[in-house]
Amino acid sequence: MKNPFYQKNKIKPRLNKSLLLLFLLILFFNLILIQNAYAIGITPARNTMYFSPNLEEMAVDASFTVVNSEHKDMNIGFTVQGELKDYIIFEKNTASFKSNEGQKSFIYKVNISKYDALSPGLHKGEIAAIELPKDINDSGMIVKATVSVVTQVYVHVSYPGKYIEANMDIIPKEDGIVYIYLPVVSRGNETINKLKANIDIFDENGNKNKSLKTDETSLKPSEKKELSAIWEYPKEGKYKAVAEIDYDGVKKKIEKEFFIGEDLKVLSVSVNDFKLGQIAKIKILVENKQEYDINNSYANLKVYDSNYKTIENLKSEVYSIPSSTTREMYIYWDTEKTKEGRYDSDLKIDYEKKFITKKFKIDISQNSMKLSSVGFAIAEESPESKMSLFTLIMIIAAIFGLLNLSWFIWWIRSKKKRAR
Repeated sequence: MKNPFYQKNKIKPRLNKSLLLLFLLILFFNLILIQNAYAIGITPARNTMYFSPNLEEMAVDASFTVVNSEHKDMNIGFTVQGELKDYIIFEKNTASFKSNEGQKSFIYKVNISKYDALSPGLHKGEIAAIELPKDINDSGMIVKATVSVVTQVYVHVSYPGKYIEANMDIIPKEDGIVYIYLPVVSRGNETINKLKANIDIFDENGNKNKSLKTDETSLKPSEKKELSAIWEYPKEGKYKAVAEIDYDGVKKKIEKEFFIGEDLKVLSVSVNDFKLGQIAKIKILVENKQEYDINNSYANLKVYDSNYKTIENLKSEVYSIPSSTTREMYIYWDTEKTKEGRYDSDLKIDYEKKFITKKFKIDISQNSMKLSSVGFAIAEESPESKMSLFTLIMIIAAIFGLLNLSWFIWWIRSKKKRAR
């Protein structure tokens, strides 16, 4: 007959071995979580250069920095994409990192000749820094790579003679004053000696209300300046501003509609926990200040690049806003094709044949969308207000580690007591 006490004690070693195996598996899982929480980084997000056809050749040295956030041994490959890929030159298209190397800077050359067929205007390229699998150090095998980050290269080729790009920003204030700004950038290869503008204000019936003149200035090639004017509006309502910009006798006309009134007010704009390449959820908080409901209201966000060209035109669904209440409106932005950098934007709230507009800048990086404006609150949900995924993973891993360590110490002590 088998001894029951023997059977009982025989089970314990097996149980202890199973628990030890479970502990090792959990510890390994935690290490995997921590390892995958990091990523390589690259800075700056963009380098901008200027080329004038007056030059025989442009040969510019530029640089970027790759960050080894994982602090590990790895190989990096570089590839060039976009219309500038034939003009960007590397000495070596691969590099290696040691675990003790936190970051490295790399130099590349942008070489453009006047005989190259680059038309006047903006030309874009991208440099991708790609983490290669451990068994690969050949750039020809980059197609098998796993993780990549991108820095942009912008080259502005000057127009012959004098040429400008411009936009209009209109900011109404509560004191009865409207500030009108005209940001102007010179894209020609000649200096503009006299730059000024005349701005006509029309009411909703097409009647001219006021003519304004800006100050006069000069503008060098690739230089950016801002013309401005101030208007005291007579009453609330819908208006249109038509600006005629004069640069050394050449005229350029731009116009913009705007509404002055307080039926509806934008209180704040905020962005959900943002990661570039995913869909950003933009929350707009508005207040209906009237004694009646506002129906058929929607938000429209237009985003512009550095040349004031529209790259995104986003609209929300239609909302009803009860009287004397606030309402959240949402716009969704798919940033899969969006690059890091700074963008201008216009936010327009349409409601019952009226509208209000707000102007702000958007700074986009891999893990943040920062918005800045004048006159109302715009903010991203910061790491202090909303925990990032990496922080959450680290906390969970730390908790698991402490629990496993506590259990392991208890198991060792229990085993010693039983041995006595």
